[in-house]
Amino acid sequence: MTYRNALFLQKPDVLDRQRTHLEELSARCLPGTVCLFAGSPEEIPAGEAFDLVITPQLDWLPEALARIPRPERIHLTSSGRDILDEMDLDLEDIAVTTSSGVNAVAIAEYVIGGILVHVKQFHRFRDQQRKREWQRTWLSELTGARLGIVGLGNIGTRVVERARPFGLTIRGCDVRPRDLEGVEKVYGVGDVGDLAAWCDILVLSVPLTPQTNGLVDAGVLGRMRPGSLLVNVSRGPVVDEPALVEALRSGIPAGAILDVFGEEPLPPDHPFWAMPQVVITPHVAGTTQRYMENMFAAIVREPVQGPSGIHQDPVTISRAQD
Repeated sequence: MTYRNALFLQKPDVLDRQRTHLEELSARCLPGTVCLFAGSPEEIPAGEAFDLVITPQLDWLPEALARIPRPERIHLTSSGRDILDEMDLDLEDIAVTTSSGVNAVAIAEYVIGGILVHVKQFHRFRDQQRKREWQRTWLSELTGARLGIVGLGNIGTRVVERARPFGLTIRGCDVRPRDLEGVEKVYGVGDVGDLAAWCDILVLSVPLTPQTNGLVDAGVLGRMRPGSLLVNVSRGPVVDEPALVEALRSGIPAGAILDVFGEEPLPPDHPFWAMPQVVITPHVAGTTQRYMENMFAAIVREPVQGPSGIHQDPVTISRAQD
């Protein structure tokens, strides 16, 4: 699929840092396409037509789209479209594709790294290093531990691939239960509590949908095992944050690796900041030097109809009338 004109929207500070790289990628991946980069609606020439709009989920996206004729396609640089769905936009006959899957490898590596940090207590030892304290303790092994993955799409399946060499026993949860190599059992999404009760490590790798919003609530958290770990690389609202705070205070789960939150940046007065058993990262699990290159590669692939729910294909597409 070729495009005559493309509009690339981005936050102005991010665009200032990435413009040269983005210009190189657009020239290489979209040859023959004239690409305009804009960090605000005012930078978009009113009335100019674009076949393709590439954008993150910006608050000012509706204002930007109001300045141009209807594009043929909108491609989101994010893996989900939850914010887009909340906007009052007329998207009829516009193909909307996402970058689902382009950062799956990076996020899977983050998950494994987070698990190792918790099991080997690297965060605790870094805190001791700052205080010049020498306190030895017993550590845990991953071999034989139980790993539960909620969402066996692009990210979840790559977590499975990277977890198997550590000797973990793996089960999963998905809207489409199916046989998957390395996964001994797959629960339906309605049985996520059963998965939580079984596993030592619960990884969340689902998009935010009406079905997954608040999926991990007090009931699910209350069924987690003593000493267990929660890893969230999906979206903040998938977890009931107040319920997670209370659960962590009670000691079950014993820890959490959190890259996503209901409000970002995380407010300075949020209880998570003061919890030593929580590792906070600022929504960076999928941000690597290859992200934009992978995203442009996703754009040039022919869009395919993707399923709704937890499982996501590498490039998902939807139309307003679907």
